[in-house]
Amino acid sequence: MGKTGLTGRRKQFLEELVDLYRRTNLPVHYESLARVLGVSKWTAYDMLKTLEQMGYVRRNYALHRGEGGRSVIVFSPTPEAEKLFEGTRRPPEPEEWDSIRAQVGELIVRVKEMRPGEAVETLLQNLPRLESRVAFCAHLLGLLVVYIRQVGGRTRQLVERLVAAAAPEAESRLSIFVAVVTGTVIQTLSQNLSVELVDLVGRFLKDLQGLGPREHEMLGRFLDSALRESG
Repeated sequence: MGKTGLTGRRKQFLEELVDLYRRTNLPVHYESLARVLGVSKWTAYDMLKTLEQMGYVRRNYALHRGEGGRSVIVFSPTPEAEKLFEGTRRPPEPEEWDSIRAQVGELIVRVKEMRPGEAVETLLQNLPRLESRVAFCAHLLGLLVVYIRQVGGRTRQLVERLVAAAAPEAESRLSIFVAVVTGTVIQTLSQNLSVELVDLVGRFLKDLQGLGPREHEMLGRFLDSALRESG
């Protein structure tokens, strides 16, 4: 069945699946899709099966963390579906973004009295569990701001100058900040934590590329504000 079979309702389900997949960079369980669309989980499952037959969706099996390793069916869009909705991904709603900023702010407050290495280790424990791309990026930025604030002195001044002198594009400023600070942070961590941080930075750079200009600007303003407030 080709594109002629992509009715308005099917397109709605497919677009929401693509958006959820882009936000988390993970396959989507049909119950998650059902909650977003306000339909029953069986309606969502049947629709995804139809979209799978049309070549827009592929299924996989993933382990469910909360139920003793039981495998569950998850779905992800095919390249054809991704292409169909190129340039249409939606940034987080204001309420979602406010919640993300509040979460990062709480973490920063919680670890501000710790030693730099201890604070980084504490924050690293939270990062791998974050599925939303923009939430993950904001938390990693918050972690590195905490480190720069606690180290202070010449290191902090150099980092802030580099960020200020970087290209005006938010994506470039964010990438430069993360790369420079990471190089400083790993000198204070154990080998295992250094490897973990480098892996997370790799995910950050990949996720950053998957975000849109509006989200880059949101994260750029968040970084600028966090650096000012840490003064």
